[in-house]
Amino acid sequence: MIDARRFCVTTSALALLAAAPAAWAQDAQVPEAGQTAEGGTPASAQESISAPADTGEASGDVIVVTGLRRSLATAAAIKRNSEGIVDAVVAEDIGKLPDTFASSALQRVAGVNVTRGGGEAAGVTVRGLPDLTTTYNGRQIFTAEGRYVAIQDFPAGTVAALEVFKSGLAPQIEGGIAGSINVRGRKPFDFKGFELSGSLNGVLSQQSEKIVPNGNLLISNRWDTGIGEMGLLLNASYVGVNFLDSTREQSLVIATTNVTNADGTVSNRAPGAASGLRFPDAQGNFLGYGNRYRPSANAAFQWKPTPELEIYADGLYQGFRSKDYNRWMFIPIYGDLTLTNVETIGGTNQIGSATVTGASRPDGYTGSFNGKTDTYQAGAGAIWTKDRLRLSADIAYTDSKYSTSVINIDYAMASSPVRNVQFEAAKDGGPTQSFVDFDITDPSNYISRGLWQERLVVSGQDWQTRADLSYDLDLGFLKRIDVGIRYSDRKAGRDLGNLYINNEGDRVPLSSLPGLDITTMLPGFTYNQVQPNVFFAAPTRDSIRDSIVDLRSVFGAPEGVPAFNPAENFRANEKSYAAYAQIKYGFNLGSVVLDGVVGLRAVKTKTKIDGFSRVVDGVDEDGAEIVSYPAISASNDYTDYLPNASARIGLTDELQLRLAYTQTRTRPNFFDLRPNLSLGQPVVLAPDDPCNDDPTTAACVERLRRGGSAGNPDLKPLTSNNYDVSLEYYFSRTGSFTAALFRHDAEGFLATVDDRSVEGLRIARPVNLGKTRLQGAEVTFTSFLDFEGLPDWAKGFGIQANGTYIDAKGDLIPSFAETRDGGKEAFPGVSRWAYNLVGLYERNQFSARLAYNYRSKFITAYTLETFDPVAHAIVERGRGQLDFSTSVTPIDNVTIAFDIVNLLGNPLRRTRQYSETGDAYTRQVLYLERAYSLGVRFRF
Repeated sequence: MIDARRFCVTTSALALLAAAPAAWAQDAQVPEAGQTAEGGTPASAQESISAPADTGEASGDVIVVTGLRRSLATAAAIKRNSEGIVDAVVAEDIGKLPDTFASSALQRVAGVNVTRGGGEAAGVTVRGLPDLTTTYNGRQIFTAEGRYVAIQDFPAGTVAALEVFKSGLAPQIEGGIAGSINVRGRKPFDFKGFELSGSLNGVLSQQSEKIVPNGNLLISNRWDTGIGEMGLLLNASYVGVNFLDSTREQSLVIATTNVTNADGTVSNRAPGAASGLRFPDAQGNFLGYGNRYRPSANAAFQWKPTPELEIYADGLYQGFRSKDYNRWMFIPIYGDLTLTNVETIGGTNQIGSATVTGASRPDGYTGSFNGKTDTYQAGAGAIWTKDRLRLSADIAYTDSKYSTSVINIDYAMASSPVRNVQFEAAKDGGPTQSFVDFDITDPSNYISRGLWQERLVVSGQDWQTRADLSYDLDLGFLKRIDVGIRYSDRKAGRDLGNLYINNEGDRVPLSSLPGLDITTMLPGFTYNQVQPNVFFAAPTRDSIRDSIVDLRSVFGAPEGVPAFNPAENFRANEKSYAAYAQIKYGFNLGSVVLDGVVGLRAVKTKTKIDGFSRVVDGVDEDGAEIVSYPAISASNDYTDYLPNASARIGLTDELQLRLAYTQTRTRPNFFDLRPNLSLGQPVVLAPDDPCNDDPTTAACVERLRRGGSAGNPDLKPLTSNNYDVSLEYYFSRTGSFTAALFRHDAEGFLATVDDRSVEGLRIARPVNLGKTRLQGAEVTFTSFLDFEGLPDWAKGFGIQANGTYIDAKGDLIPSFAETRDGGKEAFPGVSRWAYNLVGLYERNQFSARLAYNYRSKFITAYTLETFDPVAHAIVERGRGQLDFSTSVTPIDNVTIAFDIVNLLGNPLRRTRQYSETGDAYTRQVLYLERAYSLGVRFRF
């Protein structure tokens, strides 16, 4: 079964508005990036820097900083003045991108890559590393039992700035070997006075053919009272999406024609064709439809009873709601089959197309998936500043829960039709198929195969508190000392229950199941006509849900939702104690200014996880296992010392050089640390599956293994030593050119190893790998055409360009490494090349942006497959995405915006080599949504 895919679409007009208050109200106010983390100064009330108007001469006129110019100027100021290596995307910049979610805006940052699905950018990595600390206003935030929060859970309209810290500082919260991303929400003191802004837009997704509303509203004000100045801000957002992703895929198992078996029979018969021709032994179509929305709200209060003291409180709510409808059709090309009309791909022994007769019958499922997340965070603190001393304290509580409910109706075709198959289509590659004299839109051609039910509840809670002191020194080259402490008490839990009942042997017509409305709605693959199978009969999502009581009765399932399985559940508690000290230094060497910081963060971690083990005590008189679940517990206790050192060398007023060294580490996820083992459902074969006749073949032995998973309480934290060199040239307020070299020497990445030591089982366990090295370079250029002599209209053009090169190699798991040369291999998830090219235009009441993002091919995973003794890689091919946004302001304070996401509509393509001579077939072709957005934003 395929897990429900958690995707959500991204288009932008919603984001355009909430950025507007900061842009329209005043010069952009942002905290100094070197202090946006937890230490020293919480993000809610930090010292601010502003991006003043660019006073560069241009035909004697002053260039006024508005909109995009202001955001680029502020981002440049953050990077230039930071004590570490930082890139930022600030409010108006997010609003002007064709992006609804913060993760989509991050993909424009040099060194940041994302994965895509459902129109959404997710899976954020920085310089090839996936393990990031995520903070909100300097506080750690997470979803449920996980370590991090999904950045896409932040609608861009509620975000004031995104700060990507590529080199760490001692005051920053530990936890990410890749660095950290701080999401900064808006505060009332960001504005001069009363602010009211909002947006409303509709998003049309082309494949799903649905329109959903999006909206945002912000209200903020500040007052002078008899007890000091106060400010209050309320911000609410609703981001919805209705998407359909269409996938054509085929098996990683590459079979061979005319194979003579030990008993003299011939398998995979291809009369008239040569022996030894290769072909994938199955194809499939997946249509993943999602109706999802994310409600979000935040509130902030600030009070300055005296000029020296600020007291603040703020809260955040993030919600996620998902009603997915997933349809999967699996088309075997194995069994007692015959291949005719065989055509090979020129110059190879690969079959390009054939007619398949006698293969096992196709099957699949129709799934109804409901998901729900509620995350709350509330905190308060105070900052007191007097002369050279700054004291701050902060406390926060986080509560997050994610739950899912899955109901799938499994089906099988009533017979196995002849099919004409292509293994590499002329357009986009990959598989297609058509059935001969068999109507896949007719419900009577399907029988019931089974009922799958699952429910999951995962949760996390956290108390975190800290205290920080910063003191400006008067000791020559010693400029400032920062010290602080932090305590965190984290809890996490997981409960899972599922049940599968197979009834294919009863040959119950699918159409006879009670309450099901079987239709051919929601065709996929609308971008082209490559795949003829865009319609097939399936129960509707709602009819599955509405009929579940009767369906349980028909299938003989217990009443109610499945009980939680003790072996799947755990409870975790983790306490961490941190202390840090950091010195800032600075001095002049002639005309050269040199400053920097040296620090150390010490963190003690205590972890305890409780669960239940699965023990087979024997078998009963019917041969069924007698199972018990004794309690089991695992503990860990360790201390990390994380140094950092950096230098900033001001060569001229415009040119500076940075050097940085940091050591970072990431704790394993609680799920990976759990002490228990759980088993999946037993394997159920189709009646005509060849493994029913001979289960002893190597392929059948592997297919019949019952899957399971186990944690590993002995996992070590992931660690990395990081080295950075950056040269930065700032030639105007909005213009800069930077170049950087970096290297990460990491150790302990997690990988999953399949344990086959017990007959009939395949247990997946996480293990620490050896060493991985990632090294590379980044180049960025940003500027508007503010050149003397150009006409005014031409000065509205701007460009943002960046490129990243990464060479990443590391150890494979031992069983994979044994099949290769044993050396280091390309690290999964890392593209060697990536770049962004963004064209801007902003003048008076009109603005436009055309943004192209490209990443080269990368490995998604290494796998070992039947008939292939080498662990080859699944490779996602290089792909570029083009997004467009434009806006016009016909009257003051009202702007109309139009956006297109995924303008090109080009698919994701994955392939896997299966031989040492380089032969490969396309694994998957995934067509992502193209989305259009039209809306209005206002500010009064």
